[in-house]
Order: sequence, then C-alpha cells, then structure tokens
Amino acid sequence: MSRKRTRKTLLEISSQPELWIFSNLLVEDWVTSIDLEKPVFEKKVTIPISLPSGTAIFKIESDGPKGKVISVAIVHGSEIQLFQLTELSHFPEFRKIVLKYVNEIYPNNFDFYSYLRSFYTPKMREFGISETLGPDVSVKDLAEYGVKSRVLQRFSDPIQGYEVPQYWRANQRLVSIISSNKQKREIITKLRIKICDHLAKHAIIEGLRCAVIALKHYADLLDGLTSETRINPPEEHQTLADGLYELGEFQNAAIFYSKCLSQSTFTDEKNRDLILSSLKDSIERLEPQDFLEYALFAAKIARNHGEE
Repeated sequence: MSRKRTRKTLLEISSQPELWIFSNLLVEDWVTSIDLEKPVFEKKVTIPISLPSGTAIFKIESDGPKGKVISVAIVHGSEIQLFQLTELSHFPEFRKIVLKYVNEIYPNNFDFYSYLRSFYTPKMREFGISETLGPDVSVKDLAEYGVKSRVLQRFSDPIQGYEVPQYWRANQRLVSIISSNKQKREIITKLRIKICDHLAKHAIIEGLRCAVIALKHYADLLDGLTSETRINPPEEHQTLADGLYELGEFQNAAIFYSKCLSQSTFTDEKNRDLILSSLKDSIERLEPQDFLEYALFAAKIARNHGEE
C-alpha cells in the first residue's frame, strides 16, 4: 500500500524561517573602498542549512555566456565561500586564489555539483577548476534535480542573473575612467562599491539556491534508503502476529493481524484466508475487556489506513 509522501518540496524548504533570518545579512554593506584595492573580494557566509560531508557546489557567474568568469561561490558544509573579481586586470590573481582554495578543499569533498551543465562545463574548463579536480572527477548537474529560478523567489536579490554582465561592464567602464577631480573619483568609488556589493550578494544567493536544490536531492536519496521502503510491513506484521498467536498472546496477535490486513492487497488469496482465520480465532479467545481494547486499536488502524 502506498503511503503519502511527507518530504518537503523545494518551495517549502526555501520558506523556512531560518532562511529569512539569514536574509538580514543581505541588508548589511559588504564591500568597502578598501576591498576595491584588492584583486579579489572574499566573503565567507554561514547559511542556515548544511550539506552532507563530502559535498561541494560551484556556482559560477561570468560576463555573459562567452565572457570571463567574474565570481565563484563554493558551498560546502554550512558555508558559502565567495570570490568576487573587482576588476578585469586582476583576473590572473583572482584565478590563482580560487584554484588554490579548490585544491585545499578537494581532498575533503568527493561529490561536486553545479547548475546547468551547458554553461558551467566550459567555464570550469577554461578557468582551470576541471583540471584542478582531475579527469576522474565528475561534476553533477543540479538542474536535473530542481529549478533554481523557483527557489528563494522572495529573497531580496539585488540583481537578476541576466543583469550580471550589465553590472560588470558598468564596473569595468568606471575602472577605465581616469579623473583628477576628487569629487568624480569619490562618485566612481561609490558606484563601484554598490555594483560589486550587488554582484557579491547575488552570487551568494545563487549559491544558496543551489544548496537548497542539493539538500532536497539528498533528502530524496535518503527516502529511497529508509527502512520503510526496504522492509515489507505486511510481511513483518504477519511474522509478529503468527509468533504471538503461537504464544497465546491473542490480543496482540489480533492487532498485528489487523495491521497486516490493512496494509496489503494480497495477491495470495490462500494466505489472506489464513490470516483472516487466525484473526477470527484470536478475537474469539479474547475476554470482554481485552476485546474492547482490541476494538479501539483496530479503529485507529482503520482510520490511519483510510488517511493514506
């Protein structure tokens, strides 16, 4: 007999209050003028969910499908480590820092994921992540397990995915402006802080979206390994009932025979008749008080069966 699934959907998981508490982090200012002087803006964020040990997710943002990688968010455990490029001239140092980190976590992570294979495969190969992981390591596609755009829809994402190239190119244009005017330089810095801050927060949210899908995927895998799917309840209940019957424990035997009948379609009519006969005999041997208690249990069994 099939049972109602109680596994939470992606939208239910993404609506957990802990995630909304986490969203308060997005209100804070992350990037400063000092960060713009560095080749990479790095941010480590603790998230309110945790991936299984031995798992890492890569979420890559680029300057369009054919452009360079401009940020890499890596999720493992309950953390997201972000590397955000601040300007294109720093790309070699940015790449070096990211690959160093990937090499550090590699021995501790054996399941790797990203989202949308047609995009991330060439990007990871061009950037050097695929080479760092090695030829025997496959990166699974989270798009096979869920739709990222449907996760955390109510989060305050400062920009949309399609806007990333637009923001990045605006940042690059501001980098190229050379001015001796102090006021203009302050405006440029202020605008770049805002742009890089938005890009960084978007990358973190994208990493979290992927983590929610991965967590749902692992939860579904666990569903397939639970004792409920491996054990045949009617068979287990019949074994218990037969043993209790032989021991003269007729009330408990009757209860387990009733459970067995409620959970099985019985293609074997002969076995069904045997169970019915044993149940009838068990009931006939009960004292009035014992029969009343059995009847209450049987009513609960019938009600639960009806709700499935």
